[in-house]
Amino acid sequence: MISIKRFLTGICVVGLVLGFGIRAQANPFLHSIREQLQLVARTLGWDGYRLSHEPFTGVLRQGETDWIAIRLRSGIEYVIIAVCDQDCRDIDLRLYDENGYLIDDDLALDDVPVVTAIPRRTATFQIEVIMSRCRTRDCVYGVGAFAR
Repeated sequence: MISIKRFLTGICVVGLVLGFGIRAQANPFLHSIREQLQLVARTLGWDGYRLSHEPFTGVLRQGETDWIAIRLRSGIEYVIIAVCDQDCRDIDLRLYDENGYLIDDDLALDDVPVVTAIPRRTATFQIEVIMSRCRTRDCVYGVGAFAR
């Protein structure tokens, strides 16, 4: 029996691979990543959650980190997830509040990390994206924030 994790990983890989052929757009991966993120949310049963921000995309090498600033509103439930390409073996997320305090992290050995928050006040939070294991020189990733 296939695990949900393997199923989601397979879907994510297919979506990212199909998106690689389109180089003329400003961000050729955005459409594919948006679809992957929404599929993960539906598969995990996050009924009522919708993308609250445009997905973020990037390319990282193993051991590299990106930072994403995101404005989160007070009292809203957020679920933030990352997906990555077929060469990614482990990507991690950390979420920090406007004062630099760690709110949540997902450092498990997986390629679909999830962090959550219900901010007490509207503020700009920081998402740390960590490419822990990548089989090639570069791995493409996407991060989506869902709200309910």
